[in-house]
Amino acid sequence: MALLIILGGASLPGLSTLDNALLNLVLEAKSPATGAIHAVSPDQPVGQVLDQHGIVTPGWSWLALDGLLVAGALFLTVAMPSLGTVLTSLTVALGCAALVMAQALLAVYQNLWLPLGTVTLFLLAGLVIMLFWMQPYREIHLLRSNACQARLHLARNLLQQGQTDEARIALTDCPEHPEKLGLLYDIGIQQERKRQYDSAVHTFTRILTHSRQYRDVKDRLQTLAQLVSGAPVPVGGSFEATRTLVMPDQVVSKPTLGRYEIERELGRGAMGVVYLGKDPKIARTVAVKTLSYDQFETSRLEDLKERFFREAEAAGRLSHPDIVTVYDVGEEADLAFIAMDYADGKPLSAFGKPKSLLQVRVVLELIARVAEALDYAHGQKVIHRDIKPGNIIYNRQSDVLKITDFGIAKLADDSRTRTGSVMGSPLYMSPEQLKGQKVTGASDIYSLGVTLYKLISGETPYQGDTLANLTYQILNKRPKSIREYCPDLPDSVVRLINKSLQREPSKRFASASAMAEALRRAAARESTREVS
Repeated sequence: MALLIILGGASLPGLSTLDNALLNLVLEAKSPATGAIHAVSPDQPVGQVLDQHGIVTPGWSWLALDGLLVAGALFLTVAMPSLGTVLTSLTVALGCAALVMAQALLAVYQNLWLPLGTVTLFLLAGLVIMLFWMQPYREIHLLRSNACQARLHLARNLLQQGQTDEARIALTDCPEHPEKLGLLYDIGIQQERKRQYDSAVHTFTRILTHSRQYRDVKDRLQTLAQLVSGAPVPVGGSFEATRTLVMPDQVVSKPTLGRYEIERELGRGAMGVVYLGKDPKIARTVAVKTLSYDQFETSRLEDLKERFFREAEAAGRLSHPDIVTVYDVGEEADLAFIAMDYADGKPLSAFGKPKSLLQVRVVLELIARVAEALDYAHGQKVIHRDIKPGNIIYNRQSDVLKITDFGIAKLADDSRTRTGSVMGSPLYMSPEQLKGQKVTGASDIYSLGVTLYKLISGETPYQGDTLANLTYQILNKRPKSIREYCPDLPDSVVRLINKSLQREPSKRFASASAMAEALRRAAARESTREVS
């Protein structure tokens, strides 16, 4: 409308009506009281009337007129939707009055004529048009606002459920404002913790397109770009047992597995890495053991998951002071994990070297506690299958002992046996376990006997330079007598060890509790011997 007036204002009918009326008033004000001046005729050129009365139209009048028209158009289309109808109507009314007053005063006192009536009519007509348009605009704006609020609420709920990608998609059509940017930032942080580094880069880049200085997004984006480009940190689904979740740069959030924040690495095994984690909801420190899917064949992956979760569930049913408690089990895109009680101490393997052996009485008492815990587990239909010094944690200061890795050994043994590999620790495996036969509680008794042998002598009953040689000895040879390493060892302890290492399961202790009783008696005799 403004452009139409600018391009063809002179030929548009009716636009000069207000100017002619105002010119008549000006001429009457400038004429004597006799009334010699007559009204301007619609057919009479305005320029001729102005010349007759010495009123001049300045050369810059067209520029002022066009500028006012453009300014009025911008005000009505841009400012009015945000100001509202009442404030806009008042502003337009005051503006029109100001234009009329300015036009009249310039003509009367300065003999300058500016055809501002055209601008005044434009503002009034534009106001009427905008008033009709504002009603549907308000409804549309309200619908958009409600839709945006609904999307923000949906995105917030999806983020709380851990669905970061869905939360980001829900924010797509929302206008950029602080609440949306805050949600996007939280989504990026969650993607960092879930090790979805590519997605986090995309989210933080989206924030920077709208706010170049938003919080610490630049620093995070720079660090993430380095990680994605080749840092030794798992990205997406490429976690390996030799890799770590621990972040080298503190700018990036600590990764999480499930609800557990990963603090640092505790150790590594054949299948994955064990981390020190923290449950932020209850401030509980846990050990998080991971099982990398990349270490197994794709064809076996579903069976692997099923066995892992079934065994983890079985371990979770155990509740014994000398068995590590399993709190949670979960699955990520590239690995499974078990969160268990963090046992602060050293594995008994640290006391299995000739120069760091514990007293025989102490060893007997510790193994008795392990046997009692195993008897409880066997009563719950759970067989450990990987008893060895490295899986028994002991804190000498607090005298706390914990058996770890329940259930994981069976999973590893079953899955790897099918591919021709041997999982676990062959030095501590029972003959029936090496032959792939049915494993019962007697197998744990055998492994515990080898553990006892190791902690007393610093050596194992069988030694071989190859796995085949070691397996042959365990299946066909008698174990080396512990007297070769400990000549002064009491006969009762020697008999106890020999009984637990019998090749036939039926010749070993009838149960782990029977072994525990024998160990207690031997420990009592050893204590008496030490005193005497």
